[in-house]
Amino acid sequence: MKLVTSLQMKRIEEEAMNDRGVPSLLLMENAARGAVDEIIKLNPKRVCIFAGKGNNGGDGIAIARGLMTNGIYSRVYFVGEPEKATLDCNTNYSVFKAYDGEIVRYKDKNIDISDCDVIVDALIGTGLKKKLSDKYEEIVNIINSAPGKVVAIDCPTGVNSDFGWDYDSGVYADMTICFHYAKTGLMLYPAYKHIGKLVVKNIGIPYKPDGITTFTLEKDEASKLMPKRFSSSHKGSYGKACFISGCDTMAGAAVLNASAAYHTGSGLVNVCTTSKAIDVIHTLVPEAVTTFREDYRSLFGNSVIALGSGLGRDFDNVVYDTVKNHEGTLIIDADGLNAIASNKKIIDEHKGECIITPHIKEMSRLVGSDTKTVGENMIGIATDYAKAHNVTVVLKSANSVIASPDGRVCINISGNSGLSKGGSGDCLTGIITGLCAQGLNCFDAACLGTYIFGKTGEIMSQKYTEYSVQAFELTKNIHLAIKELLD
Repeated sequence: MKLVTSLQMKRIEEEAMNDRGVPSLLLMENAARGAVDEIIKLNPKRVCIFAGKGNNGGDGIAIARGLMTNGIYSRVYFVGEPEKATLDCNTNYSVFKAYDGEIVRYKDKNIDISDCDVIVDALIGTGLKKKLSDKYEEIVNIINSAPGKVVAIDCPTGVNSDFGWDYDSGVYADMTICFHYAKTGLMLYPAYKHIGKLVVKNIGIPYKPDGITTFTLEKDEASKLMPKRFSSSHKGSYGKACFISGCDTMAGAAVLNASAAYHTGSGLVNVCTTSKAIDVIHTLVPEAVTTFREDYRSLFGNSVIALGSGLGRDFDNVVYDTVKNHEGTLIIDADGLNAIASNKKIIDEHKGECIITPHIKEMSRLVGSDTKTVGENMIGIATDYAKAHNVTVVLKSANSVIASPDGRVCINISGNSGLSKGGSGDCLTGIITGLCAQGLNCFDAACLGTYIFGKTGEIMSQKYTEYSVQAFELTKNIHLAIKELLD
């Protein structure tokens, strides 16, 4: 699913109107028609619409008229001065009055929407760039306390549609209807918890715009990325996933790496770790080949090495040597990233394709910033780092951001709180490494890997609840997410 910023959407609409002659009122009418179709599915008897004086309010008033023509009572609460409304909003305001539609000026009387089973939020849309005023905060509280279902038009009021901020406020919608494209920030937290079910409706833009490089991966696209299997194959056909990971006190990280890579389809797995960790791996992942830590350079001839999960900080020299001298694909996680944070220029010495998989705290160390700044601008920071250092960045959070050096960005929305456990990141690294070993390029492997990881968590949570998912069990259930993709 493609995602756009508010500015990109504005330019797309302007090209349709100015260069291709599509009337703005027609786009608004198409948007309203699409929204009406979705609202009718909720079987409402009475609907109230909160409309502002911008084009989002115009959408809302057009929706009210569309509902009326379908025999559904609709009442508009208009916020602002009609004479200060945009041209298209003012036109729909006048047309709705001509239909004898009920319009209540917000300042004229107390608001009681307890009689409405659907409340439509068409106050601001995608244009919000700062915290709401006291008046709008009051309306948001009214909407959030209403008993009816809440439908937000294009973006819940109070949410920044570009960055995903909510300024500690905002409408909590049961459904958000986006027009033509979903908006980028809605896929990020905290905005994501405001949108409810996301629906995207076509508004009749008569061309496919160039330059949309941000997206979420959906099942159809994910299934196309899955590595192919062949009847005439052998273990070498599906690559060797190599890991320099684990240590005496964190042997489990290496176990999770290896198990996840095997369950993702890798033909061979080699884990380079300490002698005590090797004993654990032989017990829990007997298929894996092992190499003693001091012999790590023997892995350099392989095509894919993942480095850092549970490595500990006593092996920074191993990290630096591997980054500088391994010529194949390199995936760097956990303590590998901590080592790089202590020697930031070393990342630029990598030879082949490279993926880094930091969580927000690790990313803050890499860029020398605080976690708040990173968390509030995940796309910008991940993209800047990817371009500056020619790496694919998997910036892990509730909804992770995957950024490619060429500017493409994927926001992963699969997964749930069941994955908020120690070891989950090691599992993700194993999945991504297994996909790289099977021949996927770094960006595709990172996008598909985070998708499979999240879907596995969702499937396991149905059985175990979100409280009881464990990382090792997660690796052994990867097949369920893959089977869902293949069906």
